Amino acid sequence: MKKKRFLSIILCLAMVFSLAACGGNQDSPSDENPGQASTDSGTQSGDQIVIKISHQNAITHPTQAGLEKFKELLEERSNGTMTCDIYDSAVLGNDNSNLQQVIAGSLDAAMIMGADIWQGYDKRAMIENLPFMFSTYEEARAAWDGEFGQYMKENVLEPCGGHVVNFWENGFRHFTNNTRPLTVPEDCHGIKFRTADNPLRLMMFEEFGASAIVLNFSELYSALQQGTVDGQENPLSNIVSSCLYEVQDYLSLSNHIYSTSVFVFSDKCWDSLTEEQQNIVYECAEEAKQVTRDLTESMDEEYLDICVENGMEVNEIDVEAFREASQPVWDYYEETYGSELVDLVRAAQN
Repeated sequence: MKKKRFLSIILCLAMVFSLAACGGNQDSPSDENPGQASTDSGTQSGDQIVIKISHQNAITHPTQAGLEKFKELLEERSNGTMTCDIYDSAVLGNDNSNLQQVIAGSLDAAMIMGADIWQGYDKRAMIENLPFMFSTYEEARAAWDGEFGQYMKENVLEPCGGHVVNFWENGFRHFTNNTRPLTVPEDCHGIKFRTADNPLRLMMFEEFGASAIVLNFSELYSALQQGTVDGQENPLSNIVSSCLYEVQDYLSLSNHIYSTSVFVFSDKCWDSLTEEQQNIVYECAEEAKQVTRDLTESMDEEYLDICVENGMEVNEIDVEAFREASQPVWDYYEETYGSELVDLVRAAQN
């Protein structure tokens, strides 16, 4: 008990310090952050190549642990000729800003919290926000590591600019609120949820009979505290690292959206590497990805304990009822953007 309370305090303190630098949203491509990286791609430090990597999560997030492992492996496998500098907590900008910089070639690489951040360049990228697309971590990982992920990489993401190395993990999203436990969609009626500026998520809440308010993630804690919104949805890692259990009473475990993380290099940086160096990056990224995935899944139980110990009431939802209520969102996506990606998702579900 004391150990978990101590972890809770540490996570909150880390978030307090990181929010000063984190002007952006954990999950919204609409947020603005003026932070810019003033870097030269693949900076040479003597005979060593230094790759600058940015992400917007707090230093306590599994993303940081994975990137630190990537750095360790990169230095080891390259015999010290390659390394990286990791910039956490959005000091170089939030997801939207980081992606813009990577595409422009002014930032070497970034870990982007969700393929849906590419929606500003290709609306098909919103497919990540189809509700109840995957049921388990195993199913989601197999899809993103398989034909679905390959199609997204080659036909949706990379044509916008940048080189996608691989897909990491941000976790499954869950609902929290201050009104009541959510068991069936009707329980959402009258609740004001904060969400990202994403058409599919806005439509999802509309189908559930809830109100959806678009806010930057950096504004979420105070909005919940002041009653501007009643609830929100995020992975457990974000709920705990942001101490949202302090301003939320109910946690409904829904797994309604699986969020990937995209490790992307600028074309400028990637093309400056030799084939051997590129292969080292691939190899190290695959091993580091597994560190993040293992940590995300293993920490879910501990994050849940922290929420309970801090007074949140936890319940399971009727998945089939919510899935049925979400069907119009799937119909809209397929009618608007075609069935090719949806078919790949359905194939991965079988």
